[in-house]
Amino acid sequence: MQRAARGKNKSVIVIKGLASFDVDLKAAAKLFAGRFACGSSVTAADEIVVQGDVKDELITMITTKWPHIDSKMIEDLGDQKR
Repeated sequence: MQRAARGKNKSVIVIKGLASFDVDLKAAAKLFAGRFACGSSVTAADEIVVQGDVKDELITMITTKWPHIDSKMIEDLGDQKR
């Protein structure tokens, strides 16, 4: 999971690796969009992009919704230039 710049003052969160935990990416993207009232989409084979700076809330939500994913398994990769 990492934050990427989108435009001047906006950011997106890129989530990779959920498919390896048997998570339906389309359903997860729809869940994130509804929960955070933002745009969310599946952009690659194993990548979800969530608009907005909701990284901390995403970690909590992922571990709550999918209990087999521990918070220690989620790696914060920091910021990236996109």
